[in-house]
Amino acid sequence: MKRFYVFLALLLSAGAASAQQYVINTVVGIPGVQGYWGDGGAATSGQLNKPSSLVLDSSGNIYFSDYYTFVVRMVTASTDFLSTIAGNGTNGYVNGSQTTLNGGDISQIGFVHGIAVDSKGNVYISDTSNFVIRKIDTSMNTTTFAGTNQRGYSGDGGAATSAQLWFPAGLAFDKSGNLYVADYGSLTVRKIDTSGKISTVAGTGSFGASGDGGPATKATLGQPLSLAIDSAGNIFIGDTGNSNIREITPDGNIHTAASNVNAVSLAVDTSDNLYFVDGVSPFVYKILTTGSVLVIAGNGETSYGGDGGQATLARLDHPNGVAVDASGNVFFSDTDNEIIRELTAVPFSVGAAVNSASNVQQAIAPGEIVTLFGQGIGPSTLTPFTVTNGFVDNQLAGVTVTFNGIPAPLIYVSSTLVAAVAPYELQGASTANIAVSYQGAISSTTVVPVTSVAPGIFTANATGLGQAAAVNQDGSLNSASNPASRGSFISLYVTGEGQTMPAGVDGRIAVTPPYPKPVLAVTVTIGGLPSNVTYYGGAPTAVAGLMQVNAQIPANAPTGAGVPVVVNVGGTAAQSGVTIAVN
Repeated sequence: MKRFYVFLALLLSAGAASAQQYVINTVVGIPGVQGYWGDGGAATSGQLNKPSSLVLDSSGNIYFSDYYTFVVRMVTASTDFLSTIAGNGTNGYVNGSQTTLNGGDISQIGFVHGIAVDSKGNVYISDTSNFVIRKIDTSMNTTTFAGTNQRGYSGDGGAATSAQLWFPAGLAFDKSGNLYVADYGSLTVRKIDTSGKISTVAGTGSFGASGDGGPATKATLGQPLSLAIDSAGNIFIGDTGNSNIREITPDGNIHTAASNVNAVSLAVDTSDNLYFVDGVSPFVYKILTTGSVLVIAGNGETSYGGDGGQATLARLDHPNGVAVDASGNVFFSDTDNEIIRELTAVPFSVGAAVNSASNVQQAIAPGEIVTLFGQGIGPSTLTPFTVTNGFVDNQLAGVTVTFNGIPAPLIYVSSTLVAAVAPYELQGASTANIAVSYQGAISSTTVVPVTSVAPGIFTANATGLGQAAAVNQDGSLNSASNPASRGSFISLYVTGEGQTMPAGVDGRIAVTPPYPKPVLAVTVTIGGLPSNVTYYGGAPTAVAGLMQVNAQIPANAPTGAGVPVVVNVGGTAAQSGVTIAVN
């Protein structure tokens, strides 16, 4: 039981990872309209042609590669007008200048896979197909900053303009003004210092995934494509060939910072959280400094929609670039929608009550573990639940939460969010008035609908998507590196199953069997096939409202790291997009 108690703490405290929410809006381009038009006018009236890499400067100006037009374009923050700052629409390699902001540019560039801006406002682009890095100065002159227009890997120790690059991609500046380059083709990361000299800081030129814990220059990489540098000087590499993010610490050593992550574009905010897109899935992701990976935009549908609303309910189409401004607002190129969109960080309100497992905002069920968002609704430090005489307490660090006046057991509390278990007494109610108070003062109230069941499956990364927080038959956590065998059993963890038999008791810890089981039947499919469910009911040693489901993996189930699993309670399915690993 000790193993499960540790696991329970992971499940419930992980809900805090989803704290920040965003509103989404289009800021450049016309959704679904592909073209090259609109310079000199409002950015939202312009036409784009597969926008990709992007970056913001300290003034809020947006620079992005209009990939299939072979230009770099700019949105001026003060006017919100669109302009072209490099390229003439033809794939080529010619240095040039433009005498006016919107005309006269005789430069030619190729396919651009990286953009960075220095402290003086000069823009640098990875002109990948020309094997060079170009500099666009503040007078809009385009010159070659590194590379010779000949593909290769040479020149360390000398001038960057005499060195050879091999498909340069992601770019990032450190606080000292050194420029780092993800040289995708040579399987290295290179540095161009403020004197213009080039060197290799990671990779050996050979494909691999070795070297963690040692010098980055002796490690092998697999197709490094993106870069970001945090305030401490840590360099993050989107090592796409290995589907991970590697980190070079200031001492020059390297390690893997995140696995099963295909970051084609990376960004970092002032709090050192990372953001990435993978170029394939319709999501924007955030990696907290704790390592939790969150979905902050996208509902999993590949199309366009959702502007003006919650970003995690919006539809995206193959985002390929991401950037973040000093205020924490996130910008990304929604490439196949032909637009650039902004995620605006918003204050939380108690009105945002979500299932703690699925992170879905919907009607709540009796006994459901829910996460409530707010401002100043608890202590500055997240405080986990306490237990008195076998019950989870309904007062914690000065916080109380009531549903229709009924105190709720509290799983954790903090200044911006609280997790509570909806009382079973809500059975039969149509709505619940939720009131959160801290140190005796009512902070906020909100009314949410009530339903009989609203199941959600807990996931390993606390986003409600991807790898389930599942336990294999041998008691180990299920994962891509530790799959379950066909025919074996896995345990899934669910909340929102509704009223139980015997009737649920608020806050009670399930100590001895028989454990309460939901009134409605529970079924499971794995890989689209029905599973033999041998147990569904209260999770041993857990609070009432957390259900454990033991299901057998069908003998003919598909194998792999992302086999879909669906839990259904009384005809209502939990969220889609949850998977387990099967071999």
